[in-house]
Amino acid sequence: MRNLNYLFLIAITIFFVSCSSENEVPKLVEKIVTIEVEMEGNYTDYLVTFSVHSMLSGTSTFVAPVLDQPNELNWTQVIEQGNSYTLSFEPEVPTISATSSAPIHSLGLVFNAVYLGGETDDSFQPLSATVNVLADGEVYRQFEYEALAPGEVSVPLAEEITF
Repeated sequence: MRNLNYLFLIAITIFFVSCSSENEVPKLVEKIVTIEVEMEGNYTDYLVTFSVHSMLSGTSTFVAPVLDQPNELNWTQVIEQGNSYTLSFEPEVPTISATSSAPIHSLGLVFNAVYLGGETDDSFQPLSATVNVLADGEVYRQFEYEALAPGEVSVPLAEEITF
């Protein structure tokens, strides 16, 4: 009977220790993040939308992204209260790049391309893109985007990332 009491005491102790560790908040890792988009195909025949949102540091502090490339453009829509930055443009260069202005632990991104219309021939290549999310200079995640054929409804690439 005495051994049973010790066994019961050990079981209760293990239960309380395991329950207390469930309430611990996981430590968020913060990094300087760069999002790079490399487009291929007939990208100049598309309206491209690139959006970054929910760049967060600490306990949900908003961090603004800096548009690095194309460097002659600015964000076309900024909603600071919602931490949303959007660039919509007809690309002349195949690269888009944005960097967090401070270390962050999470972000959301959207990339989409809509064909502007016009006749296509056999040499036409739909836009394709590789989206790299770099954390402290190293590729953390990579996504591929393929525009649909002209006349079809576009499907955006939308991702939420936590470091």
